Amino acid sequence: MKHASTLLALLLIFASATTTAAVLVEEAGEIPYQVSRADRIVAGTVTDVQAFYNHTIVTIEVDCWLKNPLPAKVITVRTECGTGVWTEDAASFAPNETAILMLEDVDASENRFRIVCGEVGKHPPSERSAILKAISLSDSDLPLRSGDSDDEVVRNPPPNPVEFILPTTDRGLDMDGDGLFDYLIVELAACTSEPGMYYLHGELYVPLGMLEENGETGMTGIGFQIIELATAAVYLNESTQSVSINFEGGSIHNNEINGPYEVKVNVNNETWGFGHAFDHTTGDYEFAQFEQPALLLSGPVRSKGDAIGLAREKAQELGIAVRAVNYTEIRIERAREIWSLDFEGEEFDERFVIHGEDDVEHQTLNGTMKGIPAKGVPAINAAGVIAIVALVCALCSRKWK
Repeated sequence: MKHASTLLALLLIFASATTTAAVLVEEAGEIPYQVSRADRIVAGTVTDVQAFYNHTIVTIEVDCWLKNPLPAKVITVRTECGTGVWTEDAASFAPNETAILMLEDVDASENRFRIVCGEVGKHPPSERSAILKAISLSDSDLPLRSGDSDDEVVRNPPPNPVEFILPTTDRGLDMDGDGLFDYLIVELAACTSEPGMYYLHGELYVPLGMLEENGETGMTGIGFQIIELATAAVYLNESTQSVSINFEGGSIHNNEINGPYEVKVNVNNETWGFGHAFDHTTGDYEFAQFEQPALLLSGPVRSKGDAIGLAREKAQELGIAVRAVNYTEIRIERAREIWSLDFEGEEFDERFVIHGEDDVEHQTLNGTMKGIPAKGVPAINAAGVIAIVALVCALCSRKWK
């Protein structure tokens, strides 16, 4: 019984430390309720699922927009589950699955969203007709042609007007002289016959080779892992100018995968998403050559020290006691880098997102682990809890025999 008691104690510790749940109203599971609260509704296919400590980024290839369409062909959706935090009602995703999603805008200009109502805001394609009917009964502008309630939104962008001039080069940037790279810089030249602001969305990834899929089809697919995403905003005209996409080093280091890395770049302007523009393969970098920068290349608050100071000022203003910073993330907002800092609080972690010197967002991370979990101690979901319970019961049974 001693071993069983120990395992049961560990079960209670893990379950209470890693699990959180949001409280939803009873109507949250109903389609009309979700439609009325969704900024947009999209049907798409999952192309990548990338888990971080306290969230997951899901990449969706858009099949069609059902409400408030955008020109984007690829979007990302954030869920509040990660390698160290499990949220009970958050939506879960698997590569290559198709779904209809009720979306809340996070930054529509960057094609970043959250799901309305968590798991229940994710629907199978078979519910398309019911969703379209709810949209038609709502007060929202319909993206569908009159008299054809089951038609898809068709928006054909013009050809990409940006000309990229090869070769593309890459280099590591050491900003503080400590021998480690703070950024991986990908550079090339570009011009356009249609002057204006353009946005280059870079995806740094590593191919994982051919992966076999379970099931009756026996199909195989090409696996890959996204290392980092970066966005560059640049005004282009007829003159050729240098353009750089900057991947911060912290994510490269944390993924613990050596190069060479693959780079895929999509392009859009204020009106159209032109899709995939070019690819590039980097040099043979090692992840240990990189570190998270203490000074950002762009953004309203570049210094991490300044960001920590602004967060502590906000905490004092709110009457919140905070201790050490135990997790730092660099996010992209409107093609600018911003700091997201998790401080150890009195009971739960306190998160501060530094949008600007006078714009600091605060959130108490109720129900999450305090600090980054020890290496080798994974988060536990419901299946893990059941497995531990079964193990405890088995040990107890063996002891009693």
